[in-house]
Amino acid sequence: MYCKNSQLASSCSGVCICMRVRQHWFVLLVMLALLLAGCSQTPKIVKVAGTVVSENGRPVSNAALLVGSSMAKTSPTGHFTISAPTGESKAVLLVKGHRPQVIPLVLSDEPQALTITAKLDKPIRRSGSTADYLLLIDSLHKTDIPSGADFTYFTGAEMKETALVHAGIADLQKAVQYLSPAAMRVLCNTLGVRYIAWIQKDLDNHLQVFSARSGRITSLPFEESRGVRKLAALLNDFSKNENRFAEERLRGLEASLAEEVRSYMEQLYDVTYTGRDIRRIEKVAEPVIAVSERPNLQFTFGILETNEYNAYALPGGFIYITRPLLEMLESDDELAAVLAHESAHITHIHAIKSYERQVALTVAGIFLAVATGDADTSLDLVRLIGNIITEGYSKEQEYDADRTGLRYISRAGYEPEGMVSLLMKLRELEYRLTGSRYSYSRTHPATQNRINQVKAELPTVEYYLFLDEYLLSF
Repeated sequence: MYCKNSQLASSCSGVCICMRVRQHWFVLLVMLALLLAGCSQTPKIVKVAGTVVSENGRPVSNAALLVGSSMAKTSPTGHFTISAPTGESKAVLLVKGHRPQVIPLVLSDEPQALTITAKLDKPIRRSGSTADYLLLIDSLHKTDIPSGADFTYFTGAEMKETALVHAGIADLQKAVQYLSPAAMRVLCNTLGVRYIAWIQKDLDNHLQVFSARSGRITSLPFEESRGVRKLAALLNDFSKNENRFAEERLRGLEASLAEEVRSYMEQLYDVTYTGRDIRRIEKVAEPVIAVSERPNLQFTFGILETNEYNAYALPGGFIYITRPLLEMLESDDELAAVLAHESAHITHIHAIKSYERQVALTVAGIFLAVATGDADTSLDLVRLIGNIITEGYSKEQEYDADRTGLRYISRAGYEPEGMVSLLMKLRELEYRLTGSRYSYSRTHPATQNRINQVKAELPTVEYYLFLDEYLLSF
C-alpha cells in the first residue's frame, strides 16, 4: 500500500508541476500579447504642404485634395496643407469641372512639401449600358435578390473603383447620406444607374431608394423572414411604378400613437396650425424632410402658445415648436436646425424604440387593446405620449438627432453653422434662465456637450459639401 500511495503521490506531483508550467507559459503568452498590442502603433500622421499647378505651371485654386477622411482646399495661389498617415496611400485631387485624379502617395515620417500637377481632363461617365440599380447593401446573401433578378444591378463592391475614378468618391455608403438630391442625380448619370438603394443603419427595416428620374428619395419598408430581407419584389415593383410609393403609411404602435397625439397636445396647449408662421415652418421644413430617411411621411406642424422654450417631436410626424423658441430664431438656417433635429426623432422612430425597451412586457397588450378597442388599456398610449413630453428622449437619441439633423440641413441646402448658432443661443438662454449648466429644457442633455459634438462633425459635413459642389460642376 505504501508503495502504491507513493507512486500515486509522485504521479499527482508530476501533474501539478505540469499544470504549473502550463499556467506559467499561459501567463507569459498573455503578457507577450499585451506587450505586442501596446507596441503596435496607429499610423503616424505627418503634415504635408504643397502646391497644385496645371500642366502649364499655373496655380490651381479652389481645388480639393482628399487623403482618407482629410481634405484640404487650395488657396488662390494653389497652396495647401493637409495631415495624412505615413506610408503608401492614395490622394484624390478634385478640380471643379474636371475629372477626378487619383495620385499615389508615399509619405515619410517627416513633414514634407509636394508639387502636384493637375491633369484637367473633362469628366466622363462609366462606359457600358445603364443599369437599374446600384445596391449599397452589405451582403446580398442576406436578401432574396437572385443573380437572375428581373432588374439589372451593380453592388457597391463592384462600383467602388468606378466611383473613385469617375466621381472622386471613396465611400459610396456614406456619401449617399450627405449628398444633395441634385448631386445624387449627377452621381447616377456618372455611374450609369437609374436608382441607388441602401439601408440606413438607424432605420434598418426600411430601404432608401434614390431615383435619378424624380430626384427624390423614397423609403420602402420591407419584411424580413428567417434572417432574409425581402427586397426583390419591392425593387422590381418600384422600378416599374415608383409613384405607387409616394406616401408612407404608418404601421403598428407608431400608427396607434399618432391617432392620439393631436388631441393630447390640444388638451395641454393652445396650438396654432395655420397662418404665416406655420407656412414659413412648412416651407423651411420641406427640403429637410425631402432628404430624410422617411421623406414620404406626412408631417404636421404646430406652434404652442406658451412661455416655454422647447420643441417636441411626436410619433406619426407631429412637430411642435413653442412661440418663444420660434421668435428667438433669427434665420431660416436656425429654424431648419430645430426642425431637422425634431424630424430626426421621428424618422429614426426614437419614441417607438425607447418604449419598446421600457414596456417590452406590455407592448403585446397595447396592440391587443388597439385591435379590440379596449378603452381602459388603450389609455396606455396616452401615457406613452405624456412620457415623451415630460421625460423626453434619451441622451444618446438627442445626440443622434443633432448629428442627423446636421446632415439633413447640409444636404437640404442650409448652412451647417445654423446648428451651431442655434445651440449657442440655447446655451446663452440656459444661463440666463437658470444661471447654471443645466440645459435650456428638461428634455435635452447639456447644451455645451451638444455644441462640442456638432463642431466635431463639421469637417465631415464640409468634406461632402465640397464633393456636392464638385459633382454639380460636371
